Amino acid sequence: MADNNFTPPNTEFEWRIYADATFAGLAVLIPIIGLDWAFEEFFRRRMVVSIAKYRGYNLAPFASQSLNTSDSTCLQSCLMLPIILTYGLLKKLSRKILYFLTIKEATDKLSYYWHRAFLIDYMLLVGHLETEDSVLVARQAMDEVLENTITSPLHQLARRVIGSAKHILRTLRRAQKGIEDEVVQQNRSIMVEHWGNFETYLVELATTYHQHYHQIILDHPDEEQNGRQTN
Repeated sequence: MADNNFTPPNTEFEWRIYADATFAGLAVLIPIIGLDWAFEEFFRRRMVVSIAKYRGYNLAPFASQSLNTSDSTCLQSCLMLPIILTYGLLKKLSRKILYFLTIKEATDKLSYYWHRAFLIDYMLLVGHLETEDSVLVARQAMDEVLENTITSPLHQLARRVIGSAKHILRTLRRAQKGIEDEVVQQNRSIMVEHWGNFETYLVELATTYHQHYHQIILDHPDEEQNGRQTN
């Protein structure tokens, strides 16, 4: 039987857990088509390794690969690329007139990446990234939680951080090299000041993930016998 005991998450704000998540969300504000996506992908992918390194985990390649793999196949991505680029261009042009579209998208992405970073950190805490089987279950559980998280109190904080951002391309270029400028310092201060307000919500988020994880195991009991470590 799987151990269904719930392990409380770490809800304290730690910048190195949420730094790349913040940068990935802020990348949406870059006003250059393609460059915004490139920066977002860079920080999204670096997030997994950065969190594991900060926590002192030597993350196996299969774990980081599974968490960073897109849901769509390469073929699907290639076939959809012309449509995506056309849509992106039209959306960029509309942003010139209606800048609030950019703000909304950046706010949504920032909140999303904060949730993702929190759940990755929690997966490390409870040992769900230690075997290939448990990683697959953890990835599915995380995707389900993120997909079903429509509203979140973190949205308000994300909107405030996005509203204070400026010179974002310069900031993210420096962030790639591990350099923090005044924009990063200001955003970190805002997050430090308000993160404690979300303790109850983050515990609920971890609880929801825990429920999804073990429900997947119940739905596929044969997988639990493949050496998965559960908590």
